[in-house]
Amino acid sequence: MKMKVLLSIAVLTAATFAFTACSDDKDDNKEGNELEAKESFLATTNKDMVNKTILPIYTNLMNANKQLVEAIGKMETQADVNKACDLWKIARKSWEQSESFLYGPATDFGIDPHTDTWPFDRAAFDNYISRYPDLAEDEDAQAIVSEAIATGQSLTGFHAVEYLLFREGQPRKIADITDNEAWFCQIAAEDLYLASIKLVSAWGGEVSAEQAQLLEEAEFESRDYGENFINAGKAGSTYSTVTLASVQILEGCQDILDEVAHSKIGHPYTGEDKNYIESPHAYNSIQDFYDNVLSCAFAINGGADKEASYTATSLMAYAMSHYVKEAADVKVAFDVALNKVSSMRRPFVLNYQDKSAGEAIEALEALDDAVDALKKKLQES
Repeated sequence: MKMKVLLSIAVLTAATFAFTACSDDKDDNKEGNELEAKESFLATTNKDMVNKTILPIYTNLMNANKQLVEAIGKMETQADVNKACDLWKIARKSWEQSESFLYGPATDFGIDPHTDTWPFDRAAFDNYISRYPDLAEDEDAQAIVSEAIATGQSLTGFHAVEYLLFREGQPRKIADITDNEAWFCQIAAEDLYLASIKLVSAWGGEVSAEQAQLLEEAEFESRDYGENFINAGKAGSTYSTVTLASVQILEGCQDILDEVAHSKIGHPYTGEDKNYIESPHAYNSIQDFYDNVLSCAFAINGGADKEASYTATSLMAYAMSHYVKEAADVKVAFDVALNKVSSMRRPFVLNYQDKSAGEAIEALEALDDAVDALKKKLQES
């Protein structure tokens, strides 16, 4: 009898272990299937981020910069200056809408600080102009200044062109623009154009034969960042999993949201640095901030059109199906942040300590927190 009892216990124990093992296998299979489905979805998200957001915006930037160079080179009348100013704003919009994805070549090749450092170094500029009074005609002087533009940060880029084209939010009078300034403006714009060609090429986009020649002359070589991003989780990619690349999208948004809130608006608003004002001569600061928030919206909602709702393959679409609360919080926070930034008292350069700036900072912080909560959910599951 005792032996039968022991035998029964052994059978029961074995059955229990078998059931537990079977349950564990089912749980493992379920988790594996969920992870596979997640990464399958996000692989498309990452691909579309490159092909439907990053490359279209950088291509728009490249095309606008090309038109800007051509317009500056033809400035002879006030209408010509006005046109160049309009094109600067168009190019500027595309650049600011790209700042949620500064990771990659914009950072690795120093393109971001090279093209978008402010304030413009007016003292250094005045020094060059006084040192080379015949700059527009002196080829030796042009070589020196061109090198300074090509290799520096605070003497070139969007804010050099801005300073030379705008005063107090308006196009400068053609009569006030000297030949030396026009030459300097042209070279700075050409440098901007080259930088945007680099960005398109580095992300795997198409450039013309003429643009490829400019890259060759500049000795620019880059791996394909687009391919690297799209192939996340595969051998050769710097992203070990698909999810890590998708997380990068959200981290890129957080980086620029933090910068807008605490540097672009925050430095002048708090009095930490009252001269740290972006695009002050064109009175374009608030438009810059707004386009930075739109950049994040494009990255999370998909595409590159502010009028479009989130796309079916976007991070927002995935969040709406899996993290409903976090997705809803991000959507609301976007609406509030865009409204608060748009409602800031203009121009920012004259109203940087207005209470509306503080309200915009709070809204941007709330959006950052909402994106962070979404990021944590994406990392956990």
